[in-house]
Amino acid sequence: MDVDKWKTEKGTGMQNSLRERARDSMLRRRKQVRTRIIMMNAALAILIVMCVLVVKLISLNKPGGSKDEENAVQTVQAEKQKKKASPTPKPTPTPTPEPQGADRWLRKDLDADKPMVALTFDDGPYAPVTTKILKVAKKYDAKVTFFAVGNRLNTYKDTVKKAYEQGCQIASHTYEHQILTKVGPKQIKSQVSRVNTVLNKLIGCKTTALRPPGGGVNDTVRKYVGLPMICWNVDTEDWKSRNSTKVLSRCKNIADGDIVLMHDLYPSTANAVAKLIPRLVKKGFQLVTVDELFYYKGIKLENGKVYFDAK
Repeated sequence: MDVDKWKTEKGTGMQNSLRERARDSMLRRRKQVRTRIIMMNAALAILIVMCVLVVKLISLNKPGGSKDEENAVQTVQAEKQKKKASPTPKPTPTPTPEPQGADRWLRKDLDADKPMVALTFDDGPYAPVTTKILKVAKKYDAKVTFFAVGNRLNTYKDTVKKAYEQGCQIASHTYEHQILTKVGPKQIKSQVSRVNTVLNKLIGCKTTALRPPGGGVNDTVRKYVGLPMICWNVDTEDWKSRNSTKVLSRCKNIADGDIVLMHDLYPSTANAVAKLIPRLVKKGFQLVTVDELFYYKGIKLENGKVYFDAK
């Protein structure tokens, strides 16, 4: 055998074997790389799918996340817009008619269990004083009674109308401040009817009570006067003192059911009332008209009868 030829063939075979091993190694590496790539792509795909599922679950759990919920929200919003565009008209409440005539002097919403007092004023009206009394009365929702002299009503008609509109009672003190015990039946009736004639024109109603001037009453007066006669049990003597401090001192013991006598002619009386009303309100008194006082005390007023208080 040719030794050189053998060596040559042997070297060539070894080279071929090395090339094959190198090729096989490279093929294995390529296969491994492809496998890794495939696995990575599969993992990435799985991750993407999982992310999509998570996002979907989150959207389903949110309000309005589902299609039905979105549609419901859109429907509600559309209804709201529709209502705004064409609101349903609300029914107009029927206003409670204001009481008319003598009914204005009788509130029906007072507390019968709380103390009441009637402040009354004779010989007016006289605008400079009467309007001051009305001002403080309005501030404290107090109602008072004016026993007006008939022949003064037209002179101060605006003041009379204001008192009436404010719910204060307009009662009679005769037409000419006549002492009724000094006249006969015809004159008694005239003194009452002439006041009612004027009041009908000014406020549209008649009076419901009368205070006899000087408190003078006899059997003839009782028979022909035709109205309940309201006197008093607390006399401030404001006409005598013309002093607000003295007037207030005579009112310090006012009690439930009292009728207080004053006169709306004197500035000192108006000054006293400006302090008296808030004091009484603070003590828990309800300041009421004469009609209210007797109504809530359960006393029915009778024509020709004299009343000094409502106890």
